[in-house]
Parts: sequence; structure tokens; C-alpha cells
Amino acid sequence: MKKQLARITALSTALCALTLSTSISFAADDSSISPLSDGQDFDIALYNSKITDVTGKSAYLWAYTEGEGRDLTKVRVESRFYVNGSLVDSDTANGTSYASVDYNASAKQLMDVEIRSIHYAYNKIGDAEKRSSNAVWPK
Repeated sequence: MKKQLARITALSTALCALTLSTSISFAADDSSISPLSDGQDFDIALYNSKITDVTGKSAYLWAYTEGEGRDLTKVRVESRFYVNGSLVDSDTANGTSYASVDYNASAKQLMDVEIRSIHYAYNKIGDAEKRSSNAVWPK
């Protein structure tokens, strides 16, 4: 009986060790496990400033920033809105991967509108990527 118990214990131990080593092997091959990052896997994927829905008295101005990468921690967009040559408003938005701002411009007679934007993407150590965009009406 003692010999049988010893064999069962030895076989159980061997099976546990084999199962554990197989699990570790599969985990090491898993593509979702990656080495430590240097913090540089982040970028601005998409960004733009737009003017739409223009009439004789109004226009819709908007801008967005979209970031990507495993080290991305925040995106930001800062915009200034101009109507008939004068700065009328500014706005800033932050997000984890997407941020946008908008403004409904209006005037008695709309001669021109413009939006100027700066787009940012930040990583976890505070580095930033920066881009700018603008849109003008009439073109």
C-alpha cells in the first residue's frame, strides 16, 4: 500500500510539473505578452480641423485628435475660432485616445471663418507628439 501511495504521489508530482511547464511555455508564446516598453509606442493617428454647414450667417467649426499606441496615455486638442477676422472663442479638450472641440459660428453677415488647432498625444513618461491644422472659409 505504501509503494502504491508513493507511485501515485510521484506520478501526480510529475503530471503537475509537466502541466505547469506546458502552461508557462504557452504563455511565453502568447503574442499579448511583450517585453517592457521604452515608452515610445504612441503617436497621433488622425487629426484635423473642419468647417461645415456654412450659410450666409453661420458655420460649424470643429477639430479632433485621435491617438494610438500601447504607451499612449492622453490626447489633447486646442483650437481658436475666428469669425470675420476676429478671434471669438477658444476651446481645449482632453481624452484617453480621442478628443474633439466644436463651435457654432454666427454673424449678421458671415464674410469668413477660420479654425486653428494644435493636436497633442502624450505617453506615460510625459513625452508629446504635436501637429497643427487649420481650415478657412471661403477657400
